[in-house]
Amino acid sequence: MSNVLTYKNAERRLNGEPTIGHGRPPKIEPRKAMANAIKASVVVEHASQCSLDPRPKIICRESLFHLRRIKEALYLKSNSTINRDNGVAVSEVWGALINKLQCCTLPS
Repeated sequence: MSNVLTYKNAERRLNGEPTIGHGRPPKIEPRKAMANAIKASVVVEHASQCSLDPRPKIICRESLFHLRRIKEALYLKSNSTINRDNGVAVSEVWGALINKLQCCTLPS
């Protein structure tokens, strides 16, 4: 979430408001800092366009990394997200089965 803070501080400097934090003033100009923060994080990109506070939500806990990546890919395929990638490649057969059963659909 440090990119969000960088974006918000640059936005405050651009508007002439006092920034949060102590120490040396930043050397980079506010517009460039905002652009760099947006490029670095999709959460910042979303937060810059949406007035709501972005709070991540844990959908499922999985200790096995490979299984977690597959579950994540299935959730990404079945739901609208702000992620820039699609996760690991999953066969279309699984996609059709998941769509039919609606087992990866998140409640609104």
